[in-house]
Amino acid sequence: MAAIDYLKLHRLEAEVEDGGKLAVWPRENITPEVRDWIKAHREALLRDLTATDDSELFSLPAGVRMAWTVRVGDKRLVMTGTPYTREQAQGAAQARWPGVDVEVLPDAD
Repeated sequence: MAAIDYLKLHRLEAEVEDGGKLAVWPRENITPEVRDWIKAHREALLRDLTATDDSELFSLPAGVRMAWTVRVGDKRLVMTGTPYTREQAQGAAQARWPGVDVEVLPDAD
């Protein structure tokens, strides 16, 4: 099992932030045992999250994108790194910023 799959089993999302920092959310799903596991497997998680296969980049299913523009409160941000459908992006944004009004914005045409 890939390290990232362990997080998915625990209903967690993860990404690599600027500077190579590992971000895992939502916080309420991180038990002390899971936190210890994340610390012990940080390098494997970073490898999983940064591994790219160029063939996969060009074969994303319809409606799945690597980047979504998200409104978080009064700010506009871009979520990148994980291929999401619009609905998955909305769920990930709500999990990442709980208690804040979030919306995945439509494409600008």
